[in-house]
Amino acid sequence: MILELLFNAALLILFGYCYYYIGATMPVSAPTELGAEQWPQLILGALIVLIIVNMYKIYRSTPAEKRGADQLKNIKLQSVLKNKLFIGMAIILAYAFSLEAAGFILSTYIFFMLYARLIGEKRMKVLASSAFVTTFGIYFLFARGLSIMLPRGYGILRDFALMLESF
Repeated sequence: MILELLFNAALLILFGYCYYYIGATMPVSAPTELGAEQWPQLILGALIVLIIVNMYKIYRSTPAEKRGADQLKNIKLQSVLKNKLFIGMAIILAYAFSLEAAGFILSTYIFFMLYARLIGEKRMKVLASSAFVTTFGIYFLFARGLSIMLPRGYGILRDFALMLESF
């Protein structure tokens, strides 16, 4: 319980910082439209609210004797590293760092496969096909539907992304 609350608190701090950073660094859009700074802030605001709700649920569902700070002594590094929430955060962090170099398509495909595997899907055909459909669905939604340029990557990955954009 305490480990989950710590992860949620870390995410809450990170999302709060990102919300502030976006507001402080992005140019302000016109008051009559949702600009580039407001979409991430809306998503981060929703995530902050949902994390607070999740923390409350975790706290309420835990027996009173396991709520104390003395539970911190029982946490071991090995249990932290094997926690699915930690692994999920590590996958997302690796995804964020790989976007520029590998491009949106390859990074997102691998991200979806790894994350689906993490949450329990074991069938390789389902992993590969769902990652493919999701990646290209998101790609065409953002690249074609919303005209948002996604990272193309370097080398042959850039050529592949340019080929897709030419269709």
